[in-house]
Amino acid sequence: MAGNFWFNYIMALVVVALMLGGLYALTRGLARGRLLLSTKRRLVTVLESTPLAQHAAMHVVKAGNRYYLIGASNGQLNSLAELPAEEVDAWLSEQRTSLDAQRLPFVEAMRFLRRRP
Repeated sequence: MAGNFWFNYIMALVVVALMLGGLYALTRGLARGRLLLSTKRRLVTVLESTPLAQHAAMHVVKAGNRYYLIGASNGQLNSLAELPAEEVDAWLSEQRTSLDAQRLPFVEAMRFLRRRP
């Protein structure tokens, strides 16, 4: 009887962990897609951020039709370089293609579920 209790307890923990992991992956995917889709509608957008240290990061920022590499640390911002639009546009296109490929199975599953009575 005690073995059955522990088995059920562990299985419940596994189910909860899988649900939390799935929700985390879903929210990360939706956030990434929302950022890529909103870049066409906004005047200023942070496209990518990379932390370098505890209080330092680099950001790729789109302002109008230009792209900038910005360094940020402890309340300071420094413009490091203007990036070639062709390179950034190519990267954005690649990211959108990758996102569409990841989203396709989810969209197909939703279509299948909608068709079921």
